[in-house]
Amino acid sequence: MHPLLMHPSENFDSRLAAYATAATAAGVCLLAASLPARAEVVFTPAHTTFNSGTASIDLNHDGINDFVLSIYHFAPGDKRLAASGLGRGNGVLGAPSGSGYPPFAVRAGYRIGAGGEAFWKREAPAVNVAATFGSYIGGPFANTGLRFMGFKFKVNGETHYGWAALNVRARVNKHAPEIEASLLGYAYETEAEKAIPAGDTGNGANARLSDRIPEPGTLGALALGWHTPDAKRSDQS
Repeated sequence: MHPLLMHPSENFDSRLAAYATAATAAGVCLLAASLPARAEVVFTPAHTTFNSGTASIDLNHDGINDFVLSIYHFAPGDKRLAASGLGRGNGVLGAPSGSGYPPFAVRAGYRIGAGGEAFWKREAPAVNVAATFGSYIGGPFANTGLRFMGFKFKVNGETHYGWAALNVRARVNKHAPEIEASLLGYAYETEAEKAIPAGDTGNGANARLSDRIPEPGTLGALALGWHTPDAKRSDQS
């Protein structure tokens, strides 16, 4: 089975479960999560939701942003979510070839940096919504629930690997494109050249997300901002 299609772990780490244990009528609630007990993986909880502009990621907290997520109009009726590496040697895990080099939207447990992977510094389109001529919703992160974006970046000249947890909603609403991205957290491996499993928050083999991914429409799904997509993805099989 291709690694991108692997099933999520049954037992996920409780820190990311603490993101959402209850939802209120006004919106979602993010509970505080602690940093990992061991130093090999540094995990940073986040609850950044945006529908335009940028969200920056400083994986190792050195005051220098390593990656940026951007939502913008690339045409009057078209909108895009894209990721870019900032700084020399920083790249987003993606397809080795093909138009646009989209980033991979991997599931929990996928080993980022295991070898033979492509990482792109250039802008990596993750979601495209077009309303110019009809409706089109596509991209690896569009309405897929929780998925992980893989990173490669440099620390003191050495290569390290990391991930960011994303949930992205996309639709065409009244002939207008809409994208809402939630950055739920990110982490990196402090040992140079060592692969990191997507979702690893720092407790070794058992450090995955806390529970099975909730079904759309459940309380857990609402608390994480997940929902049944408003529009059918045109690239769904």
